[in-house]
Amino acid sequence: MQTDSRPLFAERILHFINHTLPGLDRRGRAWEPVGLDTPLFADGRLDSLSILHLLTFLEDLIGAPIPDALVVMRHFQTAATIAETFGSPSPLQR
Repeated sequence: MQTDSRPLFAERILHFINHTLPGLDRRGRAWEPVGLDTPLFADGRLDSLSILHLLTFLEDLIGAPIPDALVVMRHFQTAATIAETFGSPSPLQR
């Protein structure tokens, strides 16, 4: 992957969460916009299906599958932690 700068990578994640993901929500819920440090799971914003959509988006963004070992809650707490985990030049070589 030709990596984006981390701020741009984080902005792309936020755009997906705030603009694309709500349209994919099977319950048709209204979403409050999130910021970089908004908890994504604490208030039930993301569920099991939305995390799958997010994983697919991230794999497309980085151009590689995300290993199961990296699919843990600590990497998905906020958009900032997602960007920190997957926005480095070689996130999949950890």
